[in-house]
Amino acid sequence: MKKTLIAILYAGLILVAVGCLLPLIFGPHSTVYKYVFTAGAVLHLVGRVGLPYRGPYLRVRRLSRILVWSGLFYCAGAFFMFYSVDPRDWLAFVLAGALVQCYVSIAMPRAMRKSRQEGR
Repeated sequence: MKKTLIAILYAGLILVAVGCLLPLIFGPHSTVYKYVFTAGAVLHLVGRVGLPYRGPYLRVRRLSRILVWSGLFYCAGAFFMFYSVDPRDWLAFVLAGALVQCYVSIAMPRAMRKSRQEGR
């Protein structure tokens, strides 16, 4: 089950990236990218919710919960892809989700290292 959720998570991230690149390749008048991005956002959210960190480190657990927000930001971006004319709306949510992931990718190893040194 865990391997399946990891595969779903990574497939969602790939679809989100492809959904962001398609308007650059084919132009914003194509509608395929909306469905690709939405499928990726939903898969990413399912993967994040299904894979919580269950280890002993409280800081890492909190950072893992923050990662769920990146999936929520992507889903909000998918909503604005369909219901907003201005592309800056959905791009803002995509960038917010990406920033959350970048922050956690830097903070999580530091938190694990610090928690191991403290012995907690």
